Amino acid sequence: MVSTDDHSNDAKELEVMLSRIQHIIVDYVQKGQEQLVPVVNYHTPEELYKLFDFNLPNKGVGLEGIFKTINSTLEYSVNSWNPRFLDKLYAGTNPIGVISELLLAVLNSNAHVFHVSPVLSLMEIEVTKAVGQLLNMGEKAGGILCPGGSASNLLAMITARNKLFPSIKTEGYFPRPFHPQSKYGKLKVFTSIHSHYSIDKAVQVLGLGLDNIVKVPVDHEGKMQVDILEKLIELSIQKDETPFFINATAGTTVLGAFDPIKDIAMIAKKYHCWLHVDGSWGGSVAFSDKVMKTTSWLEGSEHADTFTLNPHKLLGVPLQCSMLLTPHEGHLLFAKSNSSRADYLFHGNEYDIGAGTIGCGRRPDATKMFMAWKYYGKDGLGGRVDKALSLASQFTTMVRERKGFKLVQDPSPFLQICFWFVPPTIEKHVESLKGKEYSLCLSRITRHLHQQIREKGEFLVDHSPLEGIPDFFRVVINAPTLSLHRDLERLLDVIEEVNASVDWSELL
Repeated sequence: MVSTDDHSNDAKELEVMLSRIQHIIVDYVQKGQEQLVPVVNYHTPEELYKLFDFNLPNKGVGLEGIFKTINSTLEYSVNSWNPRFLDKLYAGTNPIGVISELLLAVLNSNAHVFHVSPVLSLMEIEVTKAVGQLLNMGEKAGGILCPGGSASNLLAMITARNKLFPSIKTEGYFPRPFHPQSKYGKLKVFTSIHSHYSIDKAVQVLGLGLDNIVKVPVDHEGKMQVDILEKLIELSIQKDETPFFINATAGTTVLGAFDPIKDIAMIAKKYHCWLHVDGSWGGSVAFSDKVMKTTSWLEGSEHADTFTLNPHKLLGVPLQCSMLLTPHEGHLLFAKSNSSRADYLFHGNEYDIGAGTIGCGRRPDATKMFMAWKYYGKDGLGGRVDKALSLASQFTTMVRERKGFKLVQDPSPFLQICFWFVPPTIEKHVESLKGKEYSLCLSRITRHLHQQIREKGEFLVDHSPLEGIPDFFRVVINAPTLSLHRDLERLLDVIEEVNASVDWSELL
């Protein structure tokens, strides 16, 4: 056994650990993908405290002890390599993803200044430039990596405020009518009612106040209604407010709707607003030639001032990996808008990417996307998108044709297949209910079935609410190992099996 106290031979200790962990990890991945073990060995928090040793000792447990902890961690965690992990907007990663994480762990690098991360900094500049060009942002396209989509959306709003109203950066936020001579009124943010909650969080962080977010209605497909957006902006201007930031969503969290970016861009230009596109989920379709040629989902993206895109979702890059892209001066836009004097760290090198963030230390997450693109190529990544879309279409048809199941959207807008299950034994009773009673009844059915399925552990799926309609199942199609009949048809079977064991007369 290699001593944990003697660091004179870290390489030898690492060799021992790697040779041992290799077999454990490969077996874990193989079981998740081929033997269809449960997605999770479900236990309550109280049960986990009894099963897992969470105590932190004074003296280290050594090699044998730490591998006992590693094995227990794998045993009781969610196996996202399992294709039946259909719960969130991400799935398991892939072999090059694991290798990328290992590379970053070995380097233990900080991508804030070029001279400590020379190769990794240039990887970030080049990969954001390349993705920006997929969005038709032009030669000046580029960007920066943030720790998650919410952080990217926050940095976009900070950048917009500082770029459009630079006095706020130095003097603070003093709008009319509180400061009658101010060049701006209360700053207003416009976003759809189906947008991600991170927009609300960003407004809080900036001190603008949640009351200054204007939630724009959506149409029957979940897309922002552009005509109402313009009316709301005009109404805001009449109140001597200052609309400054419009957030369009490319792939909403629940339904997967794409706001009409091109039309929204025209409104943004007309009223001198910053246009941000939250493409955290759907932006990765830019890698699919088929999507870009046959849909209007990302049409107008070249007019966005900033665009969030998360490769850790649809492209299978390891968490976290979130890009904030722009057609304006690439990564330099963020440094010029947000940098502070920190001469002890930043010495005027334009490759010091950290100067554009609101933090300091930065994990080199762009490396993971760079490696994935190198390994699979643009066509390989685009093929993953195309496969998921094809499977989503087939599953939508399967749900539509199966008795007792009812689609929320038909056809499904993107890769979230949303549906209700109405137990045949009480179908007439449910359908006879009206208004709020109907909604409550169907929501109870969904939530109860979901809880039973989650505790079984064979699948992980989610349920979601939307304003005005009952809770429904939301199944996310993503993992390339997912099978229509082996997995998705089996999910419908499981819902029916769980339903057969429920006495609805006691629960409703």
